[in-house]
Amino acid sequence: MNASTSIRVLGIMFCAALAVFAQAPQAGAPPAAPSQAIGDQAPANFARPNPDASGPAGTWYLDLNNARVTAVIAAGADGHFFTGTLTDGAGAATPLDDIGWDPRARRIEFRAHQASGWQWCFATIAEGVLAGRCSGVAASPDKPAHPEDFKFHATGWNSTYLDHGLAPRTYDLLLDNDAHATLRIDVSEDAPSGFTGRFKIYSTEHDGAAGEQVEYDVAVTHWDGANLSFVRAEPMETQTFTGTATGATISGTYTDTSRPGTFAFTGTRAQVLGYGFSMGKTDADRAAWQARFRKQLYLLMMSGNPAPLSSKVTVLASDLPPIVSTHMSADRDDNPAQWPQNYKMSELQFDSTLPNPYGGAPIARRAHAYLAVPTTPPPAGGKYPVVIAVNGHQGSAWQMMNPDRVWYGDAFARRGFVVLALDISHRPLGDRQAPYMTKPLYADRLDGDDPEHGNGPHPAIKAAGFDSDWEEDGERVWDAMRALDYVLSLPTVDKTRVIVVGHSMGGEEAALIGALDPRISMSIPASFSPDLGVLYFHGNHPCWRWMNADIREYVDVSDLFALIAPRPLIVETGQADPTYSKFPEPFASDLEVLRRTRVAYGGETGNVIHYMHYDQHRFHVGDVNPTQLTEWGIRIPASIAPSAPGSIDWQVDPRRVETRATLFDAIDHYLDIK
Repeated sequence: MNASTSIRVLGIMFCAALAVFAQAPQAGAPPAAPSQAIGDQAPANFARPNPDASGPAGTWYLDLNNARVTAVIAAGADGHFFTGTLTDGAGAATPLDDIGWDPRARRIEFRAHQASGWQWCFATIAEGVLAGRCSGVAASPDKPAHPEDFKFHATGWNSTYLDHGLAPRTYDLLLDNDAHATLRIDVSEDAPSGFTGRFKIYSTEHDGAAGEQVEYDVAVTHWDGANLSFVRAEPMETQTFTGTATGATISGTYTDTSRPGTFAFTGTRAQVLGYGFSMGKTDADRAAWQARFRKQLYLLMMSGNPAPLSSKVTVLASDLPPIVSTHMSADRDDNPAQWPQNYKMSELQFDSTLPNPYGGAPIARRAHAYLAVPTTPPPAGGKYPVVIAVNGHQGSAWQMMNPDRVWYGDAFARRGFVVLALDISHRPLGDRQAPYMTKPLYADRLDGDDPEHGNGPHPAIKAAGFDSDWEEDGERVWDAMRALDYVLSLPTVDKTRVIVVGHSMGGEEAALIGALDPRISMSIPASFSPDLGVLYFHGNHPCWRWMNADIREYVDVSDLFALIAPRPLIVETGQADPTYSKFPEPFASDLEVLRRTRVAYGGETGNVIHYMHYDQHRFHVGDVNPTQLTEWGIRIPASIAPSAPGSIDWQVDPRRVETRATLFDAIDHYLDIK
């Protein structure tokens, strides 16, 4: 889509309530429209998992206590008796036996006979992914007697279930032992081979994340599931790749017209649960993928997302006045002078219990929040719209309601929203380490993020005698779900108008909460839409990583955004953000993530806005700033896709187009708040 098309679509989106947007300069003719859009028949190469293959049979790529192995499990004629083999990273195959499968609980148990002894594992399977626990390797073949003996973790995915069709496929590559790259393959009816690709070098061994390059559309000249060839044409050179895929790995060679010789590349599968980037998907395909993807993420991140056994909300303080401003932030641009603090606050404590998967006492979980309720009449319809606001690093619910600190909770409350500002934080030091790890995932924030105002460390969800089966982001999402349970029980709130908003780490959580809780009507992740490969090598705080698996093996940020579709999504970023990328303006990886995201929305901007403001790692509204002159209104990138096949101009075009809409104008339009 070129610039004028982008602005025309956004103009149509807002024209019922707002003036027409300014016109952007012409960016060139748009690429040919895809032959199929959302709602049309999908091409035959598109992967649709076979629901009959959702059990244990198939080829599994497993991580058993940080050891990569391949398990091949076959079902007997009756469908109940299973046999298997286990192959380690060195290629040694050993029997996999005593395989038990409970289809009702979707639980598998097996014993692996390895060279050094015997290991037992049990796990839950959901939609082709697996998560559970393993014992250590022992000399005895007997099953360990106590649950506590299963102290290690097992995760993995079943290619027999997931790989019905030749695309989408994603590989994480290493080129010439230096450049780390992502290769994405998807279907294309316009390409002679039937496939197209995208290729991004996201870091190098020599320069780290400073070696990031823009993403190139590549010509896939052949792909049959085993043999691959593709060409990357750059302005000054052309690279030709030929490789062979075997299982979850790929290897081959490439030539480069800028230097003599032939160079090697290797790679492994990545983003195996991803949505892909082809437009050849129907609405039904998207809905089916979303239903599977939620179940997969619930298992991998949230131990299956169990419902609470009990929930209690304690009002720690009520009828609190709004926090009075003494020195308003210079970058605050939500026109607070025109929107008085006509609301009251309550301080809340959430206490829940969860079932213990190992048969012990229920597991306790506690969260802390502030609830702001307007003192002004509700909008037409008699009920208030709702906002779940989550904080970033070193933030808190109190700071989000403080007009001089992280002020976006206060901004929404001034505008007549019921705001549930929820504390999210970090685990205590002892909960940041899996059994295989020699040191914690991170060693800072020992006291939490804002202990002075109630946001101290958040102990992991774990049973006594075990480390956690949950990922830290999964715990944060679960806390938000319980907060949403409560706020939606209030008689004065509108359950059809529910927003989640957050900045930085809060933006990460806003994306996940919107993706994993369908009750969310609209998601506004601010300062979070990075390329996870760049993020991994950039030196960012690692609390976004999974401890029991590699998140990059399973998902990309655009997949989380695709899980929100077709609900409205406003992704807010700066023109550049050194927090995530060393690129100067524009922040190219954001543009790449949003380009893939729009596929789930039918390829148009419709329900997706990329609000690219002038600033870097901050939250903005685009209204009047009370302390200094800044730009007004949402600004969007002038170019959001190639203007011609193979062009990279859209990723290096710093132009932005002014609209006549603030963030709150967009919210009012999308949610029809009057």
